[in-house]
Amino acid sequence: MSSAEQRVDVPRLLARLRAQDSGRPRVTWYGADGERVELSARVLENWVAKTANLLVEELDVEVGDAVRLDLPAHWRTVAWRLALGAVGAELADDDDGDPRVAVVADGAPVPADAEQVVVQALGALALRAASVPAGALDAAAVVAGFGDALPHVPGAPGLVVGASGEPGARVLVDVPPVGDAAALDAVLAALAGGGSAVLLGPGAPAAERVAAQEGTTA
Repeated sequence: MSSAEQRVDVPRLLARLRAQDSGRPRVTWYGADGERVELSARVLENWVAKTANLLVEELDVEVGDAVRLDLPAHWRTVAWRLALGAVGAELADDDDGDPRVAVVADGAPVPADAEQVVVQALGALALRAASVPAGALDAAAVVAGFGDALPHVPGAPGLVVGASGEPGARVLVDVPPVGDAAALDAVLAALAGGGSAVLLGPGAPAAERVAAQEGTTA
């Protein structure tokens, strides 16, 4: 871990954000065709808990297991990243062969090297994926059935994120110029610093317009 990074205990982070203001927007996502999704601290914690319980109870993910997220920078991906940190799973990259689990976007190619495959629909109101290969799990169809409390995972080392900038800042993150990985890192760093993030996906309204509407400060 470099000096520009920090290790975050995910359950404590989410509890702290909720205690500060449970209804304050923490992640706001803009997509194409006017799609906008806003997650308060309470709602974000709920999504992370359900996803973490899916990882532990359905997929049997343990501390140190490799999980590949083949997903774009998106509010659902933020929930997955935080859930991986909560259960102590390692984020695998494309060069890591044979991951324990691979999570892919709906309609994307399914990797042949993963033990288990999860398909994640990215539509704001999607209740299931449009295409789920045989043997794969449809995240949108099942995640709501998992518990709302974060699982207790002894030995989880926490999530490594970039050092946050101004504490409490509301950060505007425009995905196309910086790329998915950098955008996700910026969102997680903002949360770790007690702030919030507005994430602009491809096809979102102009950054200047959104910045004025959302009151971003960084």
